[in-house]
Order: sequence, then C-alpha cells, then structure tokens
Amino acid sequence: MRKRTALVVGTSVVLAVTAGIAPASATSAMSAAGTTGGHVGGKPVIRVIAKGLDNPRQLSYDDGHVYVAEAGRGGKKCVGEGEEGRTCVGLSSAVTKIYWDGNAWQHYRVVDRLPSGAAPDGGFATGVDGVSALDGCVWAVETYAPPEAGIPTGPPWNTLGKLLSVDHGKARITADITAVEQKYNPHKATVESNPYAVLALPDGRRIVADAAGNDLVVVSPSGKARPFTVFPDHDRHQAVPTSLALGPDGKLYVGELNGEAEKPTARVWKVDPRTGKILGWKSGFGSITGIAFNGDGDLYVSQLFASRVTKVSGSKRTNVQVPFPAGVAVDPYDGKVYVSAWSIADRDGTVLDGRKTPGGQVWKILGF
Repeated sequence: MRKRTALVVGTSVVLAVTAGIAPASATSAMSAAGTTGGHVGGKPVIRVIAKGLDNPRQLSYDDGHVYVAEAGRGGKKCVGEGEEGRTCVGLSSAVTKIYWDGNAWQHYRVVDRLPSGAAPDGGFATGVDGVSALDGCVWAVETYAPPEAGIPTGPPWNTLGKLLSVDHGKARITADITAVEQKYNPHKATVESNPYAVLALPDGRRIVADAAGNDLVVVSPSGKARPFTVFPDHDRHQAVPTSLALGPDGKLYVGELNGEAEKPTARVWKVDPRTGKILGWKSGFGSITGIAFNGDGDLYVSQLFASRVTKVSGSKRTNVQVPFPAGVAVDPYDGKVYVSAWSIADRDGTVLDGRKTPGGQVWKILGF
C-alpha cells in the first residue's frame, strides 16, 4: 500500500523514496464520501459534476469551463516486480473539459490516448497529471519514466516529461521539462523528474512544478525551459512541489507533498513570479496536491491523504471532507470551488484496505 500509493505523485518508486508518504485508510476516506459538508452546521453543499474519470488530478478553471488532467488507467503491458508491484502501461491518459450546457453538467475528452502507468486494477495512476487553461489555451504536463523502466519511446510515448500544448484534439510538445533536471539537477539530489503541475501566466510564460526534482521550471513564450526555483528540504523530508496558483496579490504560490496526515508539515510557498525567489510560506498542512484562490484572497488547499480541503481565510481555517482530493479550482466570479475526488481511482474504482472505492470524480462545493 505504502509503495503503490506513491504512483499517485511519482513515477514508479521515485516519490515513495523522496516523500515517505502514507495513505489514510479506505474506511475513513469512504466515510468522508458520505458527507455533504465538512464543518459544523453542514453549510457547504456538494454536487458531483463528473463521474467515470480515470485518476483525476489537477484542475483548471477558464471561462466557465473546468479542465481536469486524467492520469489514466494504465494498460495491458505490465513492467516491474518486487515491493512496488507491477506497473501496467497504456495510452489511457487524457485532458477532459467539464461544462454546464444549460440543463446538466457534461464532460468530454479534448485530447486522449496519452501515456499512462497504473496498478494492474487501473488505480494509483500517473500520466497527464497537470493542466492549466488561460484564455482558451490549454497546457498539460506528462510525468517521466526512464528508458530502463521498459516503457516505449516512440510517439506518443515521447511526450513523457514534456510540457504539452493541447489544441484540436492533439497534444504537441512545447518544452522538455525533464531535460532541465537532467542537465542542471537544481536540487542537487539524485537526478529524478516528474512534471506534475503547470500554470500558464498572463505574460505568456508557463511554470512547471517538477515534483521529483523539488523545483520549478519556467518556460518562455518561445518554449525555452530553464530552472526557476529550488525548494529546500525541511522536517526531514524533501519538498516535492505538486501544485501551483497565482494569488490575487500577483505572487506565485506552490503547494508541496512534504509531510503526512498525522504530521502536517507541508507548506504553501510564496514565490516571486519574476525572479523565482522564495518570499515565505504557510505551514501546517498534510500532503498537498492542489491549491487555488478565490477573489477575496482566501486560499484553498487539498490534502490528499488527510481527505480534506482546507480554506485559509486570514488566520481561520475551515475544512470540507473530500476523499483523496487532488486538484482545486475556483470560479473567480461566483467563488464556487471545484475539486477532484477519489483521485487515486480509475472509472471503476480501486481497492483500499480490502474495500472497493468509487471511481474518479469532480465535485463542486457551494457555500465554502
């Protein structure tokens, strides 16, 4: 369980080693699924707006649409043995668009058949983990797998470790994120790469969080990628950046996986978006896999293994229970919060503690 769960945020055993993470029990997560609100009074109301998703991860809101990175469900070719177990690979990853058609929530894949690796039952996948949409332009990032892992290398497998431009049903390579890690190794630990989140900035640059590299990579409008920010180790763990948001103050914010639900040491870092300099942080979170802001400057933080999303408003923190949440997005006009739930499961669900989970979903939270 401990090793397999690392597939959610890493390639094979990479983040199992670097993060030292452990999941909440299936029982507690399933209990969370049965609630409509996470704090006293039951004010938040939850609506499931998309079902049948394959390991839904990062979310992005753009002009009334919610985009979700589906890490996929792997495939029939299985590689690896031992403590980590087998990883089955295939072309099942995608970027999906969720929208309201005037009568109901609908969703469809704007691009599909991208590389994915998962447990044999399709759970705990990695593939397209990050997505960012801005003014109709959509960007995505694929995780990386080294050649020695036995993964194919020809198209579309050559998208691994890359920043992708998604348009008209195709994913085009824009920049090689893993190549930055291989050339510079900014964190100066072992050379490992897992592009996990992307954020498109208004000036045309894109910021990518390399979770295994413990750093940010900036990509210029012309596609040139270079190191941007390196995060220090703390609390006996590496940082493992997993999520990005632009705050209403114009600063860049970065959520990290560091820490466990029982030891909430993960931070949300504040970074200068021009220089990459670290300006400060908020701490005391469980393993973070998504962050977002509303128009009032309130911060939303999803904590994967704590199975909750936390709203930080000044010094006040309130929670809503969400089973295995990943990406978070906020409608800037009405403040509605969107979060991917059961992010460790494919459309058919996976098995935790001997119990079958629901399939991947996206929730809309009102009054939070």
